[in-house]
Amino acid sequence: MLANLSVEKSLMKAKSHAKKGELVEAQKLYQTILHNFSNNIRARQGLASLNKNNITQSLSQEVVDELVNLYNQGQLKSVFIQSQALSKQHPKTFIVWKLLGLSAVQIGMPEEAINAFKKCISLEPNFEETYINIGVIFKNQGKLKEAIDAFKKCILLKPNYVAAYNNMGLALYDQDKLDEAIEAFNKALLIKPDYAEAYSNMGVTLKEQGKLDEAIEILNKALFYKPDYLDAYINIGVALEDHGKFKEAMKAYNKCLTLKPDNAEVYSNMGNALKNQGMLEEAIDAFKKCILLKPDFAEAYNNMGNALNDQGKLEEATKNFTV
Repeated sequence: MLANLSVEKSLMKAKSHAKKGELVEAQKLYQTILHNFSNNIRARQGLASLNKNNITQSLSQEVVDELVNLYNQGQLKSVFIQSQALSKQHPKTFIVWKLLGLSAVQIGMPEEAINAFKKCISLEPNFEETYINIGVIFKNQGKLKEAIDAFKKCILLKPNYVAAYNNMGLALYDQDKLDEAIEAFNKALLIKPDYAEAYSNMGVTLKEQGKLDEAIEILNKALFYKPDYLDAYINIGVALEDHGKFKEAMKAYNKCLTLKPDNAEVYSNMGNALKNQGMLEEAIDAFKKCILLKPDFAEAYNNMGNALNDQGKLEEATKNFTV
């Protein structure tokens, strides 16, 4: 038999399910409460509301399941189109707006995603995941204050949400608030000590502060927890370069290429490391591979021009500087 406290929690959970469009789950909870407490007014009202609005405002579970399956299969354009249509027919169904937002951001429509997530917040203000979703979009748009505010709201609702701390650290880094960024990454690591992404991001921040030994140590921790972490290898390679340890940097970049052979950034970094060792011909070959993979990589053209200039090939160098 349900205790009074359990009844209260069940009512709140049922209401949350209903707002998200999870009607079957909400209905089951209301029916369980009424089975044990047949006179519970709130459960009766909730069930009546479900029955009343089911035809005009709610989706069948089958439609919701089909939409979720499409999303899981990566058919994002279909999800976006269907969710957009359904949002007009069922404007109070949380799951529709959530899927609209998630699909929109992944097909490159950030404004539509923001509008959808704002609607999610109006329907379910205490659903923390929405705040991190909208925060990431704001960060990518360079709206760093708005992003940080969203991550803080997420943390307020779920204090142990490690991804929110990590994303807030990245936004603070972009604001050049490096000490605050490190503090955010440390909070993430207190909750999840094996969080490789936070170690990698902290390492980059320490490198930016000129603390190269600390940066390399932290980046190695990222690799300890995630041995095939491409970004961490790239970051440690750059830190080793800044430290003047070019041969060690080359080892890191070679590892990157075993993980992702077509990474233009790695070839560019490798070219710089080779140039700094006086290996100009090898450096130029690396820059050429970079440009072959990414023909609009301006920095690679410039660096190759410098290498050709060091070889005394001034005419060839000039051609690269003017691309």
